[in-house]
Amino acid sequence: MSLIDLQQVSKQLDQQLILQKLTLTIESQSELGVQMTTHESQTFFDLIVGKTLPTSGQINASTQSILTLLATDGLYDQLTVIGYLKQFNRLAGLNLALDSLLTQFSLADVRQQRLKQLTLDQKRRLVLLRAVLFQPTLLLIENPLANLSDPGIDLYLQALATVRKLGTTVLITSHYLEDLLLLSTTIYRYHVKNGLEQTDLTPEQTGFDANDSNQVKQPRSIFKVASKLEDKTVFFSPNEIDFIESINGISQLKVGSESFPSPLTMTALEKQLTNFGFFRCHRSYLINLQQIAELHSYSRNSYTLILKSHAKIPLARTKLTDLHDLINF
Repeated sequence: MSLIDLQQVSKQLDQQLILQKLTLTIESQSELGVQMTTHESQTFFDLIVGKTLPTSGQINASTQSILTLLATDGLYDQLTVIGYLKQFNRLAGLNLALDSLLTQFSLADVRQQRLKQLTLDQKRRLVLLRAVLFQPTLLLIENPLANLSDPGIDLYLQALATVRKLGTTVLITSHYLEDLLLLSTTIYRYHVKNGLEQTDLTPEQTGFDANDSNQVKQPRSIFKVASKLEDKTVFFSPNEIDFIESINGISQLKVGSESFPSPLTMTALEKQLTNFGFFRCHRSYLINLQQIAELHSYSRNSYTLILKSHAKIPLARTKLTDLHDLINF
C-alpha cells in the first residue's frame, strides 16, 4: 500500500530552489534511504508531513500518522529515562508496556538515570523509543548514526529492526551512503538537477555469485571500453576510468568529473577489466585500483575507499580481505 506519493515536487524558499523533481512513492513496510544534505532533508520532511506546501508538483498521502526525528531534537535533561517515557506514554494514550520496550531498545539498565547522564548512543535509542510510543504509520529520521560509536551503531540497528517489526515504515536521510547501506534496503540520492535517483546499492551483496556458472577468474583482455551516446560512440582506455558505478541498472563510466553510460552490465565489465587492475569492491562499484588514495574504517561493518579524485566509494566488508591480498596493505 502506498503511504505517500510525490510527483515532480519542487520547493523554493527565499528565492532559492531547495528541492526539485522529487518523484517518490513510499510504500508500506518499505525501508528507504535518501542521501541529501541537512537543509534538503528538513525541507523534504516538512513537505511530507504537510508543514510546508510544495512550490510545484503534487503530494498525495493516505496516512496522517507521520512522525519526524531530527538530529537537533532535544531532551528534558532533568528527567529520568522511565519518567520521560511515562510522560510520552500518557500523551500517546496507548499505554504500551515500557519494561519490554526498554529491553528491546537496550535501555533497561539506565531506566533510572537522568537524561543528561546518558551517552549519545543511548539518547538516540531513547528518541527512537519515544516515537514508537505513538505507533506512527511512517517515521522520518534524519542522520541517526552521526557520531555514534561502533557498539552504538549496532544497538541502534537492533532498535530500528524492532521499530519495523512493530509495523512502522521508516524513511531515513543521511549525508553518507555508508549510513544508508546499514539502515536501508532501497537507496536514493538527491541531485540538484535530476531529483531523486535510485541507486543499485544493496546491503551485504557484493561480487560474484559463488554458484554463477558464468563466472571466470581470467577474463579476456580488451583495450577500449565503449560508451554509446546519441550520435557517437566514445572509447576509453581502462587507465582513463576512475571507477564504474551501477545506477538504475545502467553501468556508468566515471572519467574525471564526467559520466558515460556503458551498454555492458557490471558483471560483463568486471570480466573484461579484471586484467587491467579493476576490482569489484561492491555490487554496484568497480574501481581502478591505481586510483585508490585512502581506506577509511567507518565502523566495524562499513569501509570507504577514497579515490584520488576525492570520490568516496563503499567497500563491502566481505571484500576487505580480497583488497588486502591485491594491494598488500
